[in-house]
Amino acid sequence: MSTATWKGPLLASLVAWAGTGTAVQAQETVRGAADAPVQVAEIAAVPVAVDAARGASAPADAEGASSDDLEQRAYQAYEDQDWPEAGRLIAQAIALAPDQAGLYRLKAYIAAATGDDAGVLSAAAQALQRDPGDAESLQLRGSARAKAGDAQGALSDYAAALQAGWHTSGFFRNYLYVLNQQQANARMLEVYAAYEDAYRRDPEGTGLHPDIPFHAAQAYQHLGQPRRALALLDQAIAQSPQVAGYYGNRALAQHALGRSSQSLADDARAMQLDPTEPLYPYNRGVTRLDMDDAAGALQDFKAAVALGKDDADTWLNIGVVQERLGHTREALAAYDRALAKAPGNAKALTNRLSLLGKAGKGDAAAVAAQAASLPTEKQAQLLFNQGQAQTRTGQWQAAADLFAQAVRLDPGLDTAWLNLGVAQARLGQHQRALDTFNDYIQRAPLKTLGLLNRANVLHELGDDGAAEQDLLRAAQLEPGNLDIQQRLASHYSRTGQTDKARRYYAQLVKLPGNLSPDAFINYAAMLLQLGDSREAAVVAANGVARFPDDYGLRVNLGNALGDSGQHPQAVEAYRAAMRLQPARLDAHYNLGNLYLQQLKQPRKAVQEYRTALKLQGDPALDASGQREQRMGIHLNLASALADTGDRDAARGALQAAIDDAPDDYRPWFNRAAMALSAGNPAAATPDFEAAWLRLDALQRAQAQPDPVLQEHAGYVLFHLGRTGEAAIRMQQVLQAQPDNIDAQRNYGYMLLDLGRPQDAKRLFDQAFTREPDEVDGWLGMLACAMLDSDPAQLGRLKRQFAQRFGTRYVLAAGLPAQLMRSEGYWYSDRFLQLWQQLLVAE
Repeated sequence: MSTATWKGPLLASLVAWAGTGTAVQAQETVRGAADAPVQVAEIAAVPVAVDAARGASAPADAEGASSDDLEQRAYQAYEDQDWPEAGRLIAQAIALAPDQAGLYRLKAYIAAATGDDAGVLSAAAQALQRDPGDAESLQLRGSARAKAGDAQGALSDYAAALQAGWHTSGFFRNYLYVLNQQQANARMLEVYAAYEDAYRRDPEGTGLHPDIPFHAAQAYQHLGQPRRALALLDQAIAQSPQVAGYYGNRALAQHALGRSSQSLADDARAMQLDPTEPLYPYNRGVTRLDMDDAAGALQDFKAAVALGKDDADTWLNIGVVQERLGHTREALAAYDRALAKAPGNAKALTNRLSLLGKAGKGDAAAVAAQAASLPTEKQAQLLFNQGQAQTRTGQWQAAADLFAQAVRLDPGLDTAWLNLGVAQARLGQHQRALDTFNDYIQRAPLKTLGLLNRANVLHELGDDGAAEQDLLRAAQLEPGNLDIQQRLASHYSRTGQTDKARRYYAQLVKLPGNLSPDAFINYAAMLLQLGDSREAAVVAANGVARFPDDYGLRVNLGNALGDSGQHPQAVEAYRAAMRLQPARLDAHYNLGNLYLQQLKQPRKAVQEYRTALKLQGDPALDASGQREQRMGIHLNLASALADTGDRDAARGALQAAIDDAPDDYRPWFNRAAMALSAGNPAAATPDFEAAWLRLDALQRAQAQPDPVLQEHAGYVLFHLGRTGEAAIRMQQVLQAQPDNIDAQRNYGYMLLDLGRPQDAKRLFDQAFTREPDEVDGWLGMLACAMLDSDPAQLGRLKRQFAQRFGTRYVLAAGLPAQLMRSEGYWYSDRFLQLWQQLLVAE
């Protein structure tokens, strides 16, 4: 296959976005909710009918019974649950026909029926020795391995069975159960997608089971996507409404979405169905605590302790509840119990010291001690001021604690509520921040700051409709506020409502009173993302005319001019930006990209990238953004050095990237690809393995699948020989990006390796329709024509290839090697063998 990714450099061209929001969020000291228990699937074998006959020449025993006869009788005994008779008969059949995989498979089923896991393993192994691709035997051995505690072995067998086409509901149920036990959330979602596809194609043969959507819901819950989890849990409950764990987990999803009453109802139902499980009252207590029902929460936490959840989290929350009820002695006792269970529990220690500090005790509560000597309103104001000081240093947790203390002392201090919500948002506690901003807006309904900040939090929670209503309300309250207008434009841009965004931005950049360059910067950036580089250049140039000293506008002008083909003007725009801020790297980085990608001057690109690595990044970027920017420079520097022919220096640049960010998969992958293009696959393998280790960890940590990462994962897995897994990733990429031409071609090559030429041909046809001059696609189509046994079509394609490419590419034995060496492609050994056959085909 041809891995056309990274055929050129990994480019991360900078677009300078102005900051368009100031919202934030706060820290709750007591959250600690735990997952409700997983309703496990029993690992069970699935009986299967035996073929009626295999032929008249089957061997017979001394009594004249053939192996087929014995197999049929064994299967009937199996159906009658006469396990000893079934075992005796299948043993006789095997003695007569020891090379028939199906006999060992039935023996494995019989062993499974009697709970003989060792027998299942042995019989399934015998079947697989005779038929390594037998899906039933793979799933049988996988289930036995799972029951024996060999999770990795089970997962390997299940993956192979799935690849071989096994798709019963029991199989998917068991596969997902083992993945859930391993917390392999990303893989769980891949397997669930395979189940959905199998069910669509063959609903009767696949079947339903509530554990299947339940396990997928667990994955979404762990990945922070409660809405998707909720939809799947609804399905599970509809199929099996008497399982407590389904309700307990749905309560968690409801809670994460801020649906407190629904969460309470689901926990109550779970408690009815399973009154001995302590997590259900515990989770209900957390929800009640969020609803400020301290008395109800205390009852629930005590019930959880009585049922066995006598741990630090429970006692921490009991302490918080007692503190809210004003029971200081009881609260301190609860915190002490929490610390006895977990001496390093920072939340319990912080809460205890804070509580002691209210009485002027404890060195860690100096602020509270100082405030205690003042009148209440002054105490609150002092705490508020201290919180403001913490925000200026980025200490959002400390700020949130101080703002929370301030509002407890003086609930009428509106600015403390606002800043508490801001701190909560900064800490990622968006639901908590939403509750705080709701309180603030009730207190100050005509102040737009609350609406603007709530809009940002609503966007983070995925409710863009409600966010838009808050922004429109703010614009109505302050119709002349240009900052609000820009926020609306940015909202429409990020939610894909580009027509509305264009209208707002077009008005903003024409207003004579617009004293900020942000509208020009963001408008130009949006146009660049939409591919409208010429209009982006006009907008950026107008911005430069009004704000000639703005660095971001100069950089965006260079981006737009470069993308629209005005290369000399783009170079000058970047040079002008460099003169404005000589210590910033962005202009050097983007000029290096221009030299490398469009002007094909890699030596000049090297110079710019090396300069960029010595300079400062965008100060608006956080530490993660800064690292990403530097990684882009390292990778593009390596690509530029390779283009100059200096492969040793290119490898050195990739090593510098690895040293800079050892957990990033990209430099490992690029170094492996460089080794392949140099004809050294042995040197590439360790780097591909290192790339996979990091890429897999990155995907598992993501809240939702990223098509770009899935595509890269497909390439890495293919290079590691895991073609089946790679093909699944590419299929998912094309589901999200059906017009991804590179993915279409590369998936086609994977399918060729998997022996599916008809499916591969469809993909190559789609890619060719969109990109008929890509030589890589021609190679795939030629291979499919040969495998299709269509000499006329093959001959036509060969003639058309010669007409289209002339002497640039010649159909010869060395063409794939030429493409791998000079253009960054890579082809598998299996395809290279196929290519040799193609050359001699008529």
